[in-house]
Amino acid sequence: MTDDSGAKERLEAAVQRLEAALGRVIETGGAEAKAASADVDRLRQDIGGLEAELAALRTERDSLAEELAAARAEGTALQGAMDAVSTRLDQAIASVHALLDE
Repeated sequence: MTDDSGAKERLEAAVQRLEAALGRVIETGGAEAKAASADVDRLRQDIGGLEAELAALRTERDSLAEELAAARAEGTALQGAMDAVSTRLDQAIASVHALLDE
């Protein structure tokens, strides 16, 4: 019987060690799960911030594209006016030369 009681005591001690080890694994796993969950939350916040920044940048890009189109149209109009003024000046100079040559 002493062998049986010794075996039973060793079995109970082994079960207690196993339960303690499982408790440590659960605690460690729980901490790791909490850390991973916190990381996921931070990443979601980062993504949300980046999405907001991306939306703002797209809005700014659209605004700049409109400004660029307006500036190009104004440049084209100014070039046309400059060409017209240049042509009229050339004609005026030619008229003055013609008058001087007479």
